[in-house]
Amino acid sequence: MTSRLQEILTESKKTYPFKIGIVGAPKDIDVAQLETALQKFVVEKMSAGKKTPIQKRPLDFPQLENTEVTYFDVELGYPTTAYGLQQYIKNCCGIQESHLIVRNPNEPQEEYQEEKSDAPYEAKLNSPYEDSKDEQKSGGNNRVMDLLKELEKERKERQAPDAAGDIKAPKDGGTTSKVDDGNKTSPISGKAKGK
Repeated sequence: MTSRLQEILTESKKTYPFKIGIVGAPKDIDVAQLETALQKFVVEKMSAGKKTPIQKRPLDFPQLENTEVTYFDVELGYPTTAYGLQQYIKNCCGIQESHLIVRNPNEPQEEYQEEKSDAPYEAKLNSPYEDSKDEQKSGGNNRVMDLLKELEKERKERQAPDAAGDIKAPKDGGTTSKVDDGNKTSPISGKAKGK
């Protein structure tokens, strides 16, 4: 029982990925101090620093010139925001704010920096249409009929009183009307009968 619970907890464990960029070569950065600071957020994984070549203007640090940047891919076990993590690292490691950036890997800036495929672009209009047998079941008349069947099934399973069984017909067969034909004035007009 406890081993199964342990498996479920391990599988449902969520991690929070971040990309940390620090100006400088990996040898100039105190990685041990960075990892110690990140322990507050429970470090699940931390990559070795990947350095970029020296660039005239690094993409994440356009205010700096002729420098290299080291990036660390980190997965944390405790949730936080990129800005909060950046401020925390800045304060704990003594890194200048202009030399540090923390981003979520799903941000648009990360998408722009991904390596592009050299494969030629192929328009989808030129590719053959793939027939799908399952999609017709989820739309159109088939879906309407399935929905009606589900509703009928629910109505039969429901314990609500049946409308035909609870309503009783009038004793006179429903032929007489209880409308007072003597009063022809509208109650809204303000002219009451007999005034």
